[in-house]
Amino acid sequence: MRGGGIGLRLKEGKPPRKVFEDIIFKYRGSFDPDVVQGPGIGEDAGIIRVGDGFLVAHSDPITAAEEYIGWLAVHVAANDVAVRGVWPRWILLTVLLPPDSSTVLLEDILRDADEAARSINASIIGGHTEVTPGFPRPIVIASAFGYTRGRVVRTCDARPGDKVFIIGRVGGEGVGVIAHDFHDLLVEKGVSENTIHEARRFIRDISVVDKALAIRDYVSAMHDPTEGGVLGALYEVAVASGNTVYVDLDRISLDPIVKEITSALEIDPYKLLSSGSLIAVVPNPYVDKVIDILESKGYMYSVCGEVLRGESKLVIERNGERIVLNEIVVDEIYRLWR
Repeated sequence: MRGGGIGLRLKEGKPPRKVFEDIIFKYRGSFDPDVVQGPGIGEDAGIIRVGDGFLVAHSDPITAAEEYIGWLAVHVAANDVAVRGVWPRWILLTVLLPPDSSTVLLEDILRDADEAARSINASIIGGHTEVTPGFPRPIVIASAFGYTRGRVVRTCDARPGDKVFIIGRVGGEGVGVIAHDFHDLLVEKGVSENTIHEARRFIRDISVVDKALAIRDYVSAMHDPTEGGVLGALYEVAVASGNTVYVDLDRISLDPIVKEITSALEIDPYKLLSSGSLIAVVPNPYVDKVIDILESKGYMYSVCGEVLRGESKLVIERNGERIVLNEIVVDEIYRLWR
């Protein structure tokens, strides 16, 4: 085994910020002047200059869910292209199956991926499928690509004075996954079958493509809260932009079902998988315009914070108490898998 010494033992979820900065971002291959945006915290999609426009590319695995993983994989990857203000047009899929998996499972995964791609008018253009020794459950990795000759939105462009919007259902993806994969635990905790049934439907509402493209002309930055939830994503905005982000959690509307299930399991909805919600950082002159668009389309939203000049950190206000977050958030769902 190469690599001397013990090193830092990594736990579930995203590695600490220091690991990104000291190791992950250190190995970038050859320099290419056409790479406009390479790896960076909060910059989930790469940007490449191609011809007279830009190719935007992103890749993401689904590792903390079992049901609807094909659907989840396509949408989670596509969302990170959409928050660049670009339509996610092409998808690559890698499907890794546990030994002795049935072809029924494989077809379920690919059928769900096909439906997800069709729902955003994207094409699946290739990928890889294999049965992998040692895997306890399926893993699906999706890569999404889009091309534009217009502006590309970057997380690092959030500026002091900009207002922070959270659009869509916070924690909905996580609660939907929990309702599918931890049914017995929810029943044990006193959650009704009707609530579990309703929560399962949240999996169908995780795309932010329409939301992001509707407001792309009026934002400084957008970010997709996936692993680590909205708090993880807000912290990444702070790091990417080199600013302090302030958010008042008491001003964020929580879906009653999300509140019930996270309370029953004693997990934090703001640190839970949140695909389907969208963080938008909006300059003051465009705040009313963005509100008009969101209300005309019937999207749930909260104006709950502001970008402030200062060091890269997230300042959270909750129940009258202020907390400073200056590390990458580990998603609450991993506590359940343990």
